[in-house]
Amino acid sequence: MRRQTICRHFMMKAMYTPEQIKHMAGEVFEWAVAARRALHRIPEPGFHEEKTKAFIKQKLTELGLEYEAPEGGWISCYIPGTRPGKVTALRADFDALPIQEPVGCGFESLHPGYMHACGHDMHTAMLLACGKLLKNAPEGFAGGALLMFEPAEETEGGAKPMADSGMLERYKVDRVYGAHVMPRLVVGQIESRPGTLNASTDTISVTVRGASAHGAYPETGKDAILCAAQIVSALQSVVARNVSPLESAVITIGKISGGKASNIICDSVQMEGTLRAADRKLRNMLVSRVREICEYTGRAMGCEAECSISEGYAALVNDAGHAKRVLDVAAKLFGADAALVKDAPSMGAEDFSYFLDHAPGAFFHVGCSPDKEHIGAPLHSERFLPNEQAMLYGISMEAALIMED
Repeated sequence: MRRQTICRHFMMKAMYTPEQIKHMAGEVFEWAVAARRALHRIPEPGFHEEKTKAFIKQKLTELGLEYEAPEGGWISCYIPGTRPGKVTALRADFDALPIQEPVGCGFESLHPGYMHACGHDMHTAMLLACGKLLKNAPEGFAGGALLMFEPAEETEGGAKPMADSGMLERYKVDRVYGAHVMPRLVVGQIESRPGTLNASTDTISVTVRGASAHGAYPETGKDAILCAAQIVSALQSVVARNVSPLESAVITIGKISGGKASNIICDSVQMEGTLRAADRKLRNMLVSRVREICEYTGRAMGCEAECSISEGYAALVNDAGHAKRVLDVAAKLFGADAALVKDAPSMGAEDFSYFLDHAPGAFFHVGCSPDKEHIGAPLHSERFLPNEQAMLYGISMEAALIMED
């Protein structure tokens, strides 16, 4: 009887109130700010983040946390809980963008031509700080925490090889979450949504082949430029006429090149674009229509059009229950007004989708603009300068998602 009483008492003590979690996050906040600024100075491109990885390893070692760093470039750290419970995985990306940062923030990039213009330095610092919080939690926590540090999110997609490595299965992960700072939201706001949060991203490549001729005698050639123009125009009908207005899709041709001189009928044009869709069924339809339009428009114009579509990131589809859990946790921590449901999917890419193929979970956004009157520059801008107070909310969310059953 006494043993049962002690066990129940320990389990009750190991649970934390929202105020306690926020207090613990506050205790590691300044440490997180220093880590973020150090990371901000050493931005590196995908799969070349050697200084960044060394910094992450150094901090985990200083915290007394064991980690794994396989040749794939990622780093993972498993922190066992002090009592049975669910295993929660959290992901942070750590690569940077090929953008020249202007002078002014006081801790700007030391690597010319590269900048943390998407907040990955903040994501990594928040997850490191969450590890510090868990390590020092006075009553421990239930289950376990798998901290996943991902390379190359902006380029080749570091999430897929990480997820395919069997990492989540090996640690018997019950749920997986990811966070991204978001400048269109203000500090203190947390946003998510059930279902699709981010679209799939595929690359369209089209080669149009015609026949060269003198510009003064167009009837003797087959104009690849005219054919390409018809294809670009026809592709715009796909979203307008083949996709429901209630669904989300984008087809953009962003690059086109061809021709040799102003008085020569062009014999070859190359085009590249992006195709984005909110779910796989819609994506498959779009792929089919794009190929049909390219092929048959080419024939109609007397040319040959070859279309290839390279599959990119899959659509990020949040588990409805876990998206609700994210918003419920945000409401408990910061109040109901802080928990926002995004009204529609974003057409931006996010490779966190690959983790969701292996465990249920959700992705969410953390506001990082100071207030509604001072919304910051967008992601991927050289002027992006998030408010560091956002990390306090991000750390609190990550800790609560682990510590709350």
